[in-house]
Amino acid sequence: MEFSHIDTFNKTIDFHAHVYPDQVAERAIANVYTANNLVPVYNGTMAGMLNMIEQDGVRLAVIQPIATKAAQVQSINAWALSHNHSRIISFAGIHPDYPDILGEMEKIISSGMLGIKIHANWQDTYVDAPEMFPIYEAAQGKLIVMFHAGDESTHFEIQRATPEMLLHVYQNFPKLTMIAAHMGGYKMWDSAQELLMGKDLYFDTSACMGRGISEEQMLSMIRKHGVEKVLFGTDAPLARPSEEIKRLIELGLTDDELELILWKNAERLLDLGS
Repeated sequence: MEFSHIDTFNKTIDFHAHVYPDQVAERAIANVYTANNLVPVYNGTMAGMLNMIEQDGVRLAVIQPIATKAAQVQSINAWALSHNHSRIISFAGIHPDYPDILGEMEKIISSGMLGIKIHANWQDTYVDAPEMFPIYEAAQGKLIVMFHAGDESTHFEIQRATPEMLLHVYQNFPKLTMIAAHMGGYKMWDSAQELLMGKDLYFDTSACMGRGISEEQMLSMIRKHGVEKVLFGTDAPLARPSEEIKRLIELGLTDDELELILWKNAERLLDLGS
């Protein structure tokens, strides 16, 4: 497997991937991917993920679980915590309707987990809604917050995670470590470019290249936002690492820029070292 002039084997970190417990993986794939005319690149299980990243020379994957209901929070986080190891880092899930948000946030922090995933479109809230503020307050300085940003592959009539809403979060919680996935807003890249680009937050590259954003805009946003604030992500099972790495290389990034995006920024953010 060749990647430009750099050897990515056992270095690349996929910061945005999804895995499901074995007992629900088949149903989740059907509901999320098949129902939306998407072709999953692996079966959604942990074994499938580990096999894929081994084949594609990925050092580790950062799993982003989504609690679509408050009742799922405890089981999701117990599962996530049990699957952290040398090739997998799993973030936690949280939901604004969970009855003991502060207690659960403290459990997440004390467990050593490094972040949480917010997917407002699927959690029936808005990223800048007041009920989300206790989550952000608890996370400031302690957890990374990965936000789904923008629309969905199947258009949502009501948008709950626009770049403007994410800007409100950024302005209200200046110490929050934020990742605005999908280059700041899936299918909302012009707005992300206007409102979020250059701010002290991270973008990830997932679900962008080959899915609506031009190569010219992608390259421009990476460089103008600051290559040191861009993380590599696949949104697997949506895409596999080898495909997305190839797309990044074809943008014309330098080897130094590729190294930052593919693993060095993630190493720094996760405090992993080389």
